[in-house]
Amino acid sequence: MKPTHLNISSSNGFSLIEVIATIIIMGILAAFFIHFMGTSLDNSWKSVELVAGEAEAEGKLEEIIAYFTSKINDDSDLANALSKVVTEFAGNATMNYIVFNSTTGNEETDTSGENRNLKVTVEAPGNNLTTILTKSRTVDGDPKVNY
Repeated sequence: MKPTHLNISSSNGFSLIEVIATIIIMGILAAFFIHFMGTSLDNSWKSVELVAGEAEAEGKLEEIIAYFTSKINDDSDLANALSKVVTEFAGNATMNYIVFNSTTGNEETDTSGENRNLKVTVEAPGNNLTTILTKSRTVDGDPKVNY
């Protein structure tokens, strides 16, 4: 007995249209990905430069603090510790003598001449690093400052 009709409609693969559509979609996604990665790689040096600059500024600030600590702990330099920092590191940082206004809570430039607080700012790419050095030891009997 012969079959009356053949079942040709069942297939086991992808049609040509499906393959072409998939290739086009993959090409579009690849173009976006390559553009995104190219832009990211072009700008990646900026973050490295910022971190390196900040590390350099932090090192300079640590050097200033260590120098100040050594001078304030030396009894012969106790009175001149802040001025020695200004003399030694004037080109590497911005330094201002300041006082804090008890009414407003803001800092102001010290015009009294006491100069007990020295605001030190070291510039770094992206942001600046600031610390305040103060004469915490005023007489020889005060305990030494640990650093």
